Amino acid sequence: MRGVLLILAVGSGGAIGAVLRHLLGLLLHGVMGMSEYVGVMIINILGCFLIGVAFFFIEARYNRDVGSRLAALPLAAPLRRRGWWPEEDPTMPLVREFKSDLFAQFWSGFLITGILGGMTTFSLFSLMSLRLLESGAHLGLVVNMAGTIVLGCLATWLGLVLARRIFLLSGGASRAD
Repeated sequence: MRGVLLILAVGSGGAIGAVLRHLLGLLLHGVMGMSEYVGVMIINILGCFLIGVAFFFIEARYNRDVGSRLAALPLAAPLRRRGWWPEEDPTMPLVREFKSDLFAQFWSGFLITGILGGMTTFSLFSLMSLRLLESGAHLGLVVNMAGTIVLGCLATWLGLVLARRIFLLSGGASRAD
């Protein structure tokens, strides 16, 4: 039953994410007049930011029994000083990384793998990059590739930092204990 619920969470989240991607694409390209590849880049970067936020809060809320993968990052230092982050570092695939708790599996499957995985897309990014290459738009290709990768990583980091600040300001570390 647990596996069926997780599959339903990922599938329903993926459907929502795919519709969000389509609607955002219509807004950015169709309504705002951005080029298609810039719209896809913005959607992917937004997804990276939201993955950082979602990952932090799921990790902070549910990953209590196993070590947090955030513990080694500098952004976790204030929480580590308070004795909140465990020191172990499990390495498991994304949906199973929160195996200690069904709710964590559900939320990571629904939000991260489902909605944000459905909203962002490496395959579309790759197709757009090849189209730019084939059309001779080399500057657009470089902007698309470097922008998506660099800004995507930066957006994920900013999402983690913002989520940590919200968590600390709300007193989350003291409530979680």
